[in-house]
Amino acid sequence: MLREARWLVEAGHEVTIHAFDRDQSLVGEEVVEGVRIVRHRVGKTAYGGTLSTWLGLRRFRRSVLAKMGDVDLIHCHDADTLPLVKRTKTPVMFDMHDLHHTWIRMGHPRSWIRRFISGRMKRTMLKQARSASAVVTSSEGLQVWLDEHGIGATIVENRPESQSNPPLPDRFTVGFLGRVRDATSFSLLIDAIAQIPESDRPFLRIAGDGTAFDEVAELVSRSDLDAEISGSFSAEDLSGLMAEISLMFAMYDPERENIAAGALPVKMFDAANHGRPSIVTAGVPMGDLCEAEGLGQAVPWADPQALIAALMEMQGSAVRLVHGAERERTRFIEAVNQLFNRILIE
Repeated sequence: MLREARWLVEAGHEVTIHAFDRDQSLVGEEVVEGVRIVRHRVGKTAYGGTLSTWLGLRRFRRSVLAKMGDVDLIHCHDADTLPLVKRTKTPVMFDMHDLHHTWIRMGHPRSWIRRFISGRMKRTMLKQARSASAVVTSSEGLQVWLDEHGIGATIVENRPESQSNPPLPDRFTVGFLGRVRDATSFSLLIDAIAQIPESDRPFLRIAGDGTAFDEVAELVSRSDLDAEISGSFSAEDLSGLMAEISLMFAMYDPERENIAAGALPVKMFDAANHGRPSIVTAGVPMGDLCEAEGLGQAVPWADPQALIAALMEMQGSAVRLVHGAERERTRFIEAVNQLFNRILIE
């Protein structure tokens, strides 16, 4: 979000980010790289598909409307804020990074109640997206998904700006840096590493927060693996954490609608930007892109032997991110300019 806001500032716009301070622990207002950030405190709100999260997000949106003032464009970052489209006459650009309605089924894919709620969220999101003035999305697969539902979108991938490549750590280390939302993939990883002879076994480094953090921490503690797990980290911490790992683990269940439709793991791009390869899921768009751009290997889901082979083969390897943020910046600014030009004509 900050990246696109900074691009707009550099293009001559005044930009304010309205952020949801879920933990009520951050600075209320500050200016970062020319972007004004206003953080809204509406009560502590947990992450995840819970009633408290839904209520917290509703309070947050109301707070934004009350404090936003007159603006020329609202940039809704993902579906959490998309309901604003029906509460304002201001043009809205919807930035869809994943299929928001799929998260509520995480961990309970067979629950008919969650399936019903997910379906209702999907219909609501599509209705609101059709009312948006413009839509951008983060992958070709998601662009196709939107097109199948009658919504045109511009692709702006979540690719980082260039960073230096730190040297590999002395010990072969498999890392996961990001939101810990699903324990299933970690079970697969832990099972695979445990089958590697102890003399060749990699160190496991996990950093991030999320709804499945406690469950994953318990899985790690019950294993006999040499590992370190820590909680949330800031963007400023990322390069230091990358220096601790040899490769990035970014596998997700391909049966999840979000993954099958084309969601791309940002950690794959961040890892390549620091010279680290990634292991991702085969048979879905993330795997196709990973191997097409030489960012790592795609491994079949639920196949620990294939995962072991990929881990050992990639030990000591390095990659390079050919396409970074500059191409995405051009796409995003062009989409914003086209929207403003259309508004002027209308």
